[in-house]
Amino acid sequence: MIDTGLNGKTVIVTGANHGIGAAIAIAFAREGAKVLITYLRQPPELYGETKESVEEATAPGSSYYCREIGQTADWVAEKISSLGGECMTLEADLAEPDNIPKLFDRVEDAWGRVDIIVNNAAFDKPDTFLSEKALEKDPVFAEEYFLKTLSADTHDTHFHVNSRAVALMMAEFAKRHIASDGQWGRIINITTDGARCHASNVSYGASKFAIESYARSAATELGPYGITVNVVSPGAVQTGWMPAEMEKELAETYPLRRIGQPVDIAKAVLFFASDQAEWITGQVLQVGGGNRM
Repeated sequence: MIDTGLNGKTVIVTGANHGIGAAIAIAFAREGAKVLITYLRQPPELYGETKESVEEATAPGSSYYCREIGQTADWVAEKISSLGGECMTLEADLAEPDNIPKLFDRVEDAWGRVDIIVNNAAFDKPDTFLSEKALEKDPVFAEEYFLKTLSADTHDTHFHVNSRAVALMMAEFAKRHIASDGQWGRIINITTDGARCHASNVSYGASKFAIESYARSAATELGPYGITVNVVSPGAVQTGWMPAEMEKELAETYPLRRIGQPVDIAKAVLFFASDQAEWITGQVLQVGGGNRM
């Protein structure tokens, strides 16, 4: 059995109350790492859903996904506890810059220095360059989510969470690591294989593409301090957002003929954090069943 070297390490995983983030947090705990989970519950009204539609949802789709992102991280903490692991949860809006140092303070107070950060938290509400008039003909993304024409608000809401918060997390990590003369550290950013071009979800894609650039720059600057910086770029992953028929149709376009599961991404993150990846930095790994090569 491979020893990942993660036993006793301390990890911050953002956006870990569901889906990919939850799978990552649990995977680290299985390796003996101590995990701080952050999350921010999203109200269903933000996505055009109601409390009633969310409560009644039983199958993947918009309502079901809103239920997933609207929950606390308590169930993740309970799962980690059942595995004998150590976990803390903290609800925090990462679009508020002052919240970011508090995450590191929380870990340092409880466990000491932060060793690894996984920037997974994201905001995604599809927008487009098409005008409102054009959208009258085709107003939805992925047959489930209503599109809006790009505006300052749709742009900024995505970038505040998906780009600025990630950059500030990386900077905070680096500052504390260097101040404490740290010799080992890992930064792992989660993007999307649509980052280079994401029609009908333009601000989300662009904001994710930005953190690929941040990662390469940080890898160059922080390598001398023992920090590796890498990116996992997932293909379509079933986190509750895809109706069954859409999942089936999309899977047929993937070389491996299936859609991803959160654990697929968690495995790649563990690799980048592990001793096995100690001489790998500044890389973007496509984890999407061959959807991007």
